Amino acid sequence: MKTIIYPINRFALKLTVFSLCFGILQVIIYAIYPNDTSIYIGLLHLYPTIAIHTIVLLIVLVNGIKNYKDIGEHFLVILTMLANIPVALGCFYAVITLSDL
Repeated sequence: MKTIIYPINRFALKLTVFSLCFGILQVIIYAIYPNDTSIYIGLLHLYPTIAIHTIVLLIVLVNGIKNYKDIGEHFLVILTMLANIPVALGCFYAVITLSDL
């Protein structure tokens, strides 16, 4: 397996995995112990995450255009980051379903 060459791509993958794990953990915590604090913490995580992921995604995209020879690496990182969107929507839907909002 080829290693990740660019530091921004490594950072983007770590950020994506952290957000994925934290979001799923928040849903599990809410499913076990539903309360308003869990929803508040989840929303406090969600809003800055959207902004940070958008910025990092744009940086990865620009880096991919700048370093076109390794476009495959950048493309896989972008796809991985974009795969977090349906997972986040699924977590949001799960919380809404569990809370009967």
